[in-house]
Amino acid sequence: MRTVTVQGTNGATWRVRVVWEPRWRALARRFGGWRRNRKNGPDLGGLDLPSGNHSGGGGGGWGDLGDDIAIGIAIIVGMIVFGVLFWWFLLPLLLLVLDVVVVVVLLIAGIVGRVLFRRPWIVEATGDGGAPVAAEVVGWRAALRSRDEIADRLRLGYSPQDAVTAVQLPGAQRL
Repeated sequence: MRTVTVQGTNGATWRVRVVWEPRWRALARRFGGWRRNRKNGPDLGGLDLPSGNHSGGGGGGWGDLGDDIAIGIAIIVGMIVFGVLFWWFLLPLLLLVLDVVVVVVLLIAGIVGRVLFRRPWIVEATGDGGAPVAAEVVGWRAALRSRDEIADRLRLGYSPQDAVTAVQLPGAQRL
C-alpha cells in the first residue's frame, strides 16, 4: 500500500494512496454510544455490603502448632514461587499469545470484509494545503490502477476533482 508522491505542473506536491483504515466517523457513530455513559459513575445504591456482626465457629487449642506453621510456610513459599513464575513467565507469554490471536482475528475479519463483501477501497489524493479528494473503487487491483492513474493525471496538471472523476467507476460513490 505504497503512497505515490507526485509534483504537479503548478509545483504542488500530491500524495496518492489506497486507504486501508476504517472510516472512523462511521464506526464512532455506530459503536460510540458507550461514551455517553462514561460521565456518570456506576450506580452502587443497591449494593448490599456485609456487616461485621457475624460469629463464626472454629476449632481451638494449640494441638499441632508446629506442623501447622511448617505447612503454612510451605504454602506461602509455594505461592511466592508461583507468583514469580506467573508474573515473569506465564503472564507475558499469555499476553503475547492473546495479542497474536487478536491480530489474526482482525486480519481475517478485514480480509473478509474487503473481499467477500466487495467493500470499496478509498483512493485518496492529499495536497500540501488542500482538503483530501477521494474516490471509492471496488477491487484491490482496480484501486492500485486508479491510484496510479490519479497520480499521472495530477502530474499532468489536472485539478484534483477532475483527476478523481476521470478514474471513478460508474457505480461508485464520490466522497
